[in-house]
Amino acid sequence: MKKLIVTLAALVVASGAFAQLNYGVRAGANLSSISGMVEEDNLDYGDLVTASATQSSKLGMNFGIFAEYMLMPMLGVQAEVNFSMQGVNTHVNVNSTLLGGELKNKNGFMANYVNVPVLAKFHFANIRLFAGPQLGFLAGDINVKSKTTSGEETKIEKDDLDDDLYSGVDFSFVVGGQYKFTENIGVDARYNIGLTNVFPTQKNDKGVVLSEGYGKQGVLQIGVFYEF
Repeated sequence: MKKLIVTLAALVVASGAFAQLNYGVRAGANLSSISGMVEEDNLDYGDLVTASATQSSKLGMNFGIFAEYMLMPMLGVQAEVNFSMQGVNTHVNVNSTLLGGELKNKNGFMANYVNVPVLAKFHFANIRLFAGPQLGFLAGDINVKSKTTSGEETKIEKDDLDDDLYSGVDFSFVVGGQYKFTENIGVDARYNIGLTNVFPTQKNDKGVVLSEGYGKQGVLQIGVFYEF
């Protein structure tokens, strides 16, 4: 028992000796998506009407600050505050003899978040690996709609989405890594795995469910950081 106590005490002292605070800034690009935005099944009624729906990732940006507390030489805990532009693009194509041609509709859903991850960070020479939970707080959203009929652009709209369309909080899990080129500069790559629905369950005044919640976000982030 005495040996165990002495060993634990030595580890605590050693951890305190190596403890230090690192902080800096980071910025980069996002490639984001939202699951469940379009149905996989397409309509095909021959010459009468055909319809297909697809979705694609949306390009955005992110930037923020971070601070890491070193617990020991190879392990630290890093907290961040990041602004992140996230969303998805959806595409619907309809060919119909009834409509007299082709109808194309594209919607770009974009939501801005303030993300606060808390990461366990492991150090191996110039390589850093990290993982941990993240809370995202909705900071504003916008819907960009572009509508094209028979090859002619007929309508472009930018509308603020309804306040209750997006959930105010998004919970996710972050995994990623870093590589330091110099003592201060490095690259950062991570993936945010959405765990909660972006679009919450909608109910009317009587509590009847109008639509079930759906849509989990996935965000690939690649950028650079500077450590002071």
